[in-house]
Amino acid sequence: MRILSPAVVLAAAVAIFPSARAAPLPADCAVAGADSPAGGGSAATAHGYRLRFSGGMAPPSLHAATVSVKGGEAATPGRDILDAASVVLLGALTNHHAPGCTPGYFADTVRPVLRGLGADRSYDLAWSNPTIVNGSTRISFRAIHLHLTGAGPDMPVVASLDIQDAATDGQADLSSLLPQQARSVFSIPARSLGPLLAAISGRPTQGVAVPVTIRSLSAQRSDMRLDGSGSAVLTGNPDAASASGHMSMRNLPDLIAAVRAMGQTRVATALILANLVGHHADADDTSWDVAWQGGILTVNRIPLPLR
Repeated sequence: MRILSPAVVLAAAVAIFPSARAAPLPADCAVAGADSPAGGGSAATAHGYRLRFSGGMAPPSLHAATVSVKGGEAATPGRDILDAASVVLLGALTNHHAPGCTPGYFADTVRPVLRGLGADRSYDLAWSNPTIVNGSTRISFRAIHLHLTGAGPDMPVVASLDIQDAATDGQADLSSLLPQQARSVFSIPARSLGPLLAAISGRPTQGVAVPVTIRSLSAQRSDMRLDGSGSAVLTGNPDAASASGHMSMRNLPDLIAAVRAMGQTRVATALILANLVGHHADADDTSWDVAWQGGILTVNRIPLPLR
């Protein structure tokens, strides 16, 4: 499983998408419910929220004490927006793609968000005590918060994603690597929002390529901490994606030991090589210039054997 940031928006498409209404969740995409359903308008909160992908014997599911959305226009159905955001969050955390979550659904859902951001508004989406269930694996969090801003058709949407107090059971290997705290600030062009959402959790369009600027990224577990920044072009196929940037790691030997304990010999070997070619500011800090292209990871211009 991997964590991948849920996506962002901006207002360049307002002229193309004049409607202020979002799209309801299609039944062949996912099914959602709540003990106390969310209302409409610029602020909505659902209590006892639950969502699962459609299809399969035991599809991935999301459960949260509350899910809330604030911002935008009073005429916007908040429940539709928080349902779509929860679909993307669940797809990102489980790497699950539901064919019923079509590009058209995501395009319809982001219309009011684009409209609100184009009017210089912001959006806040928050999940309180969310739990992700995927087979025998459960990942829980104290909170997940996503803040979106954008001002005008020629400016990108900026997203800030915070993940707090992550924990897991049912998969011992994952528990030793899952970041307990993570934060990312990134930006994306408006035209790329719908294709990105479909690529994360639905049926991506053919040849989709979404440019993302990662302004900052940090993830921490115990004494291990990863920081980075850079840019990426995301696609529906990881081997077709590309990325480049700068990364630094505190206590890399602890990560190597954890990966080795999992029996991931090839990954452990790659990390050992990365440690050897890295720049060492001190005994505990290692940094690199990294690139991903054609399924190959290059660290300080040296390709690493991940496969």
